[in-house]
Amino acid sequence: MTIHGVRPNLFVGDLFASLRFYAESLGFHVGWQWSDRRDRFLSDDEHIEPGEPGTAQVGRDGALIILTQTDGVHTTRLHFDVVAAADVDGLFAEWQARGVDVAEPPFVRPWGMYEMRLHDPDGHVLRVSAAPG
Repeated sequence: MTIHGVRPNLFVGDLFASLRFYAESLGFHVGWQWSDRRDRFLSDDEHIEPGEPGTAQVGRDGALIILTQTDGVHTTRLHFDVVAAADVDGLFAEWQARGVDVAEPPFVRPWGMYEMRLHDPDGHVLRVSAAPG
């Protein structure tokens, strides 16, 4: 057997604000949203917002993240690996153009990785890195 992926579940304070951030600011797509206790999944063609906060999945390229609205403070660190330093720079430029406040621009870290860091609306630390070019 092979494990072919992982989908971390981030706890968020406002699911809709998080969906806007990941979709509009970071360019992720919303894969699905679920909020109805009767197990109704929303499809793209329904054009309705869930009636109560719940859970959603966002993704970009091969990365998938589940977002679940819950009370309290929960911070996590996510690490996105990209192929080359040029990809880190490309995402940095894209996200800056979208108005994302990048906490630390790309530079080579003491451990040898070329990395940038940003925070989502709930304070989760998002790290994007590659081997230096």
